[in-house]
Amino acid sequence: MTIYEARIAYWVNSTVTITKWIKEINRENAELVTSNASLMANKKQNQQPDPDDKKALDEALKKLEEAELKVKALNTLIDVAEEQFKISIRKKAGARQS
Repeated sequence: MTIYEARIAYWVNSTVTITKWIKEINRENAELVTSNASLMANKKQNQQPDPDDKKALDEALKKLEEAELKVKALNTLIDVAEEQFKISIRKKAGARQS
């Protein structure tokens, strides 16, 4: 967005006001980048490899596989019910709510 577009969008008469806003935002962003960089550096230094991480990851993957199987089974169940009872169970994409 240009300064001119910002003046129109926010009903501001002065270009100086928009320029001040831009400087404040840039200063805030610079502070955030600096603080985030220091936090990330501290986090990396404090991280130790955890043997339980692999176990937790394996458990999470197993649960994900089970959830995917459950979704597949439910979709199959809906398909069979729609076919047998000749009714539409799934919501149509783009249908409006009343």
